[in-house]
Amino acid sequence: MKRYKMITAFCGAAPTISSVYYEPMRRTGEILAEHGSTMVFGIGDNGLMGSMFQGVRNKNGNVIGITTLKLLELQCKDPTVFKLGEIKIVADLSHRKKDMFQMGEAILVGPGGWGTIDEFSEFAVLIQTGEVKRKPMIFLNYNNFWEPFRALMLNMLQEGTLNQDKVDYVGFVDNPEDIFEAINKVQNRLDAKVKG
Repeated sequence: MKRYKMITAFCGAAPTISSVYYEPMRRTGEILAEHGSTMVFGIGDNGLMGSMFQGVRNKNGNVIGITTLKLLELQCKDPTVFKLGEIKIVADLSHRKKDMFQMGEAILVGPGGWGTIDEFSEFAVLIQTGEVKRKPMIFLNYNNFWEPFRALMLNMLQEGTLNQDKVDYVGFVDNPEDIFEAINKVQNRLDAKVKG
């Protein structure tokens, strides 16, 4: 199985998210660390982002947090939990997202709200316009959180507002333990298209 040095993670940071997602997201962070992957994320020590961060730390893994000064104040109660060199401050949200897209060898999307939708949607558009490299984007569909989105995507394919080329890098997985298998499956599909 291929080793991925950096995985970019998007998910919710709100403290109001249903408790059913906290343990799977903590486990997701542990799995990234166990595979030797640095988690690239938008910084957050609360919500599901905080759970993933705690999971990485539980296994002595590495993180790179990319944020703006304003978001650092909003999403991180205690910046001292980050080690030297783990925080990168950028000018605005656009730079933040683009850096996150480019650094990760794959994108992992957990449950989230508007911010998470904005992040993966912009990634998809930048792929479409050729501004970022096509790479696996895996939705952690624990508790069927992303099932309505998967149904919408299939409907968009059926109705022609999307074509297969615009979703060939997308995968869904129900459990954290299957994340790397899903990433490899999508990466193999992308590699085969390049060779073909």
